Amino acid sequence: METTRVLRKRAAAGDADALFRLGYRLAFGRTRTRGGRRQAVSYWRLAAARGHVRALFYLGCSYDRGEGVRRDLRKAMKLYRQAGQAGHETAQYNLGFAYLRGDGVPKNPSLGVRWYRRAAEAGDVDAQRDLGYCLHEGVGVAIDYPEAARWYRRAARQGDRRAQYNLGLCYLEGEGVAQSQRWAQFWLRKAAAQRHPRSEAVVRRFAAQQRAAADGDSRRR
Repeated sequence: METTRVLRKRAAAGDADALFRLGYRLAFGRTRTRGGRRQAVSYWRLAAARGHVRALFYLGCSYDRGEGVRRDLRKAMKLYRQAGQAGHETAQYNLGFAYLRGDGVPKNPSLGVRWYRRAAEAGDVDAQRDLGYCLHEGVGVAIDYPEAARWYRRAARQGDRRAQYNLGLCYLEGEGVAQSQRWAQFWLRKAAAQRHPRSEAVVRRFAAQQRAAADGDSRRR
């Protein structure tokens, strides 16, 4: 790991990655200082001007949240778009989310879905889950249950509890997959183990039904 002194020397020579990393240390390092986030934004702005993709993203986040700079959603979305076009999947997800809600950009669900898809294909778990939801509910795209289940599964396998819950419901209802009580319980229990409230409620209901069935069998004997 390079020392801050070395990074400062490289940054003074205009090295974009050194500028980004100095900003990152100021924003998230162990020795944060008063005004550190504002200084970080200054470094990220210089790195972003040199096309550094992560700097574009973190500068976008700063404008999005109003951290170290006055909040400006339009600037945030412009920076997310630049980072997203360069392949930054979280920027792509944030931009998709913004288009679905109309935050800092004109509301355009179909464009939001397109950004979600780019992020999902790059492996972003939030985008995979939310793209599945859009396909399941017909938000910005035609309803497609099999594809919705496919994206839910990709996110569920990465441990996303909301995707696990949604996939469990797909199996429970037979939407996009062959109906299966066993697989429904499998994914719902996965989500419940992560304290997903609705999954916990469904799992409790399954348990009550199984107890009632067992009691009925014992009475027949």
